[in-house]
Order: sequence, then C-alpha cells, then structure tokens
Amino acid sequence: MYTPLEEYTALLVSFGTAGRDFHLAEDGVHPDDFLEDSEFWRSALRNYWFLLSPLIFSDHPKRPGEEDPLPPYNMVRNIMDMNAHYGGLNAAMLEASKSVWVMNVVPLGARNTLHLILDRGLAGILHNWCEPFPTYPRTYDMLHANGLLSHIASQGCSMLELLLEMDRILRPEGWIILSDTLDSIEKARVLATQIRWEARVIDLQNGSDQRLLVCQKPFTRK
Repeated sequence: MYTPLEEYTALLVSFGTAGRDFHLAEDGVHPDDFLEDSEFWRSALRNYWFLLSPLIFSDHPKRPGEEDPLPPYNMVRNIMDMNAHYGGLNAAMLEASKSVWVMNVVPLGARNTLHLILDRGLAGILHNWCEPFPTYPRTYDMLHANGLLSHIASQGCSMLELLLEMDRILRPEGWIILSDTLDSIEKARVLATQIRWEARVIDLQNGSDQRLLVCQKPFTRK
C-alpha cells in the first residue's frame, strides 16, 4: 500500500535522538562517545580554518585580524578524510556551512564504522591504504588523516608508498593535514620533504603526544 511522503517524513522526524541512540547502541557505540567525537571535530575544524587561512593566502602574512579581508568560503572544495571514524569532520563542515564535498574513507583493519557514516547521509567507502585508491590523479584539494600513519604502521604498510599515493590524488597546490603521534609525524615530515612538499609541524600545545603535519603540494617541483 502506498504511504504518502508526508506521513513517512513525520515518522522519521519523530524517531529523533532516541532512534539515533538505539542504532548507536546496536553498533556498540555509546551516545556520549558519539557526542564527544562530534564536539571534538567542531573544535578541530575551527582550529584548522584558523591555521590554514594565513598559510593558503599569500596576502595574509600573519594570522588574519579584523582589518584583513576574509578568505574565500570555497578555499577548498573536494576533501578526503582518509580515516573518517564516525564522519565527524564532515558533519562539522556541514554544520559550519562550508561549501565542500567530503569522501569519508574507513581503512580496512580499523573498526568498520562505514554504516554509521552512511546513516548520517554522508559519502563513504572502505579502503585498504596499503593499495592505491581508485580515483583519477589530482582529484582532491585537501587530504586529512587522523591516526592513519599509526594505523598503516600496525598493518605493516609503507608510509612512503602512502604519501606517494596521496601526492598522486592531490591537485597541485593542494593541502594535507596529518594528525598523529610525534614519532609518526616526524617520520612523515622527513618523507614529505623528499617528495618536495612544503611541510611544517604544529604543536597542539595541549600536553599530548599528538602533532599536526601541514603540507602543501607545490605547483612545480623545485
């Protein structure tokens, strides 16, 4: 029997938070952990935009002040989150009205959260980062990975091969943000300079062992 769209929509709306929590519980995810992850990525996104604005635009020799022009809203468009977890970064971008499209990748060997990503209405895929990613070269404006370097090390994969694959799928003058342990970030920084990326390590200054590695792929190799 045909069900009018209005009634079906009302059913979804009434499902609400209780329905979300029910599905999280089915997957062994505590709602508090899910909410904490969402809040973490809201804060991280603000920090990323704050950090990248003066780096991306040459007319910003310092962190933008009130007198400085605002960066274009579409400074990046196509983004890949290479270790997306629950898709929190993508969700934070949507909440912040960032005009971007994100491909959320769940690495094989990590916890399979792809169904949670898809349930949020986000694009996602499973992938083994020991192998090339099935896409054309120079597809993405930005690549983001949180904890991926440590993950591939635990899988016995080559960090150099991973970075070379990232170089293939990233457009010239595109950006890379890697978040990981100090040891993994330092190894990646050395390899990034060998690939001729511009690279800098950023201390999060929160007392943890985590660091950010922010890189840019040059338009031409020096």
